[in-house]
Amino acid sequence: MDERSPLISFLRINTFASAQKFKPFELKMEAHGLPDIVINVTKYYYHQLSHGSLGKLTEQDIDPVSTEEIQTYAQAQECISVGEQALGKLAIIKLNGGSGTSMGLRKAKTLLPVKDGQTFLNIIVRQVLQLREKTGREIPLVFMNSFSTHLDTMLAIEGFDNGTTQVPLAFIQHKSPKILQEDLSPVEWPKNPELEWNPPGHGDIYTSMVTSGTLRKLLDAGFEYAFISNSDNLGAVVDPAIYGFMVKNDLPFLMEVAERTSSDKKGGHLCRLKQSGRLALRELAQCPDDSLDTFQDVSKYCFFNTNSIWINLKILEKVFAYHGMMPLDLIVNSKHVDPRDSSSPWIYQLETAMGAAISSFRHAQVLKVPRTRFAPVKTCGDLLNVMSDNFVLTAEQTVVPNPARVLRPIEIDLDKKFFMKIDDFQARFPYGAPSLLECTSLRVAGDIVFGKNICLKGDVVIENKTDNQICINQEELEDKHFTLCFESRYVTTF
Repeated sequence: MDERSPLISFLRINTFASAQKFKPFELKMEAHGLPDIVINVTKYYYHQLSHGSLGKLTEQDIDPVSTEEIQTYAQAQECISVGEQALGKLAIIKLNGGSGTSMGLRKAKTLLPVKDGQTFLNIIVRQVLQLREKTGREIPLVFMNSFSTHLDTMLAIEGFDNGTTQVPLAFIQHKSPKILQEDLSPVEWPKNPELEWNPPGHGDIYTSMVTSGTLRKLLDAGFEYAFISNSDNLGAVVDPAIYGFMVKNDLPFLMEVAERTSSDKKGGHLCRLKQSGRLALRELAQCPDDSLDTFQDVSKYCFFNTNSIWINLKILEKVFAYHGMMPLDLIVNSKHVDPRDSSSPWIYQLETAMGAAISSFRHAQVLKVPRTRFAPVKTCGDLLNVMSDNFVLTAEQTVVPNPARVLRPIEIDLDKKFFMKIDDFQARFPYGAPSLLECTSLRVAGDIVFGKNICLKGDVVIENKTDNQICINQEELEDKHFTLCFESRYVTTF
């Protein structure tokens, strides 16, 4: 390995004291059967944390990326035929490690009904089956599951396979030990030992593909490219124009980006590293506190990563071998041991992001794509939006923004006390999502249950200031310019 490899260089100069500090983590990971390369990569990031690094990228480290530097989806249309001809070399990989803990879930988020009674997984499988039927090619679908989503996912897709390709349906993301903030020791949580571990972020996909043998199996089966996207983004489907743009330009790595709006200001943004001139990503957790205002300036940092990437698998293998890892920026997340228990100790989770690999490919590019390719579900508010008539399920099994909506993207603010967890959310929308097609914003405060056939228009605020649960119906919402004040309730929309 070249001495410029960050992992190899670290292992060579690793001191006895540093090794001893990490020893409890190493023994714990060995006991759980984690590969040596995973242990070494974790040691590399733990060393950064223990020496004060929180993975921050300052304003002095980066420059914004201008619109003029980025090619667009419209420009890629001339590459459709190239993409169609090369579909036999493409595999689809879905990041499916999210168990939706922030939504109170204990299983794969993709098992949630999201549109017309169909779950994310139902829709993804239908997308691929239709693509296979349309192209006549056995395009493989592979899930990267986490240790908490694998069983549920595989049971849900029982009967589906990758045909004669012999490509496995899934591989399992590694896990990383949580770190107590108090003394940087491994977490011990006897009441639920599973909570001693966390998924190391979707940046682990590269290591997991190597250690599971999935990368080698794809290459041996003749697949040279992969389209990788989040399983909770149903707008992320194979597009021959984008794929053809990558193939025609012989790109090693292509990232789909979209224009940031005010609703995206807390998400990561595209930038360029001053030191190397290469493209990079900066996530919120990597932004110093004194730069948060600038981070959220969507006029300065205009583009965000949709987390949909296209990658040349042969070059991926070479980059990984050259470095002994996929060199990715460290992301340090601060959370409770038990995400459902705010009284549990504070811990660090060491994570990496898949898109950060863009800095490791010399000729990597980005492509500006329309928002129709971005419909993620991270919160119950996102779920409500996608469930509503703001989105439609197309004949190609793609969930896209409803073309009948002429308003800007809706802003939804649901009371976290009553709508943050999925069980509470579903109980308060027993008849499904209200119509939001003509709604510009929705704020719900207090314990509200939505009745049948609710239609919300304009800027809507529904507030219950009492201690009692209140059910609202359409009759009360016929006029959007009103105030109702009762002894038992207070409801306004305006």
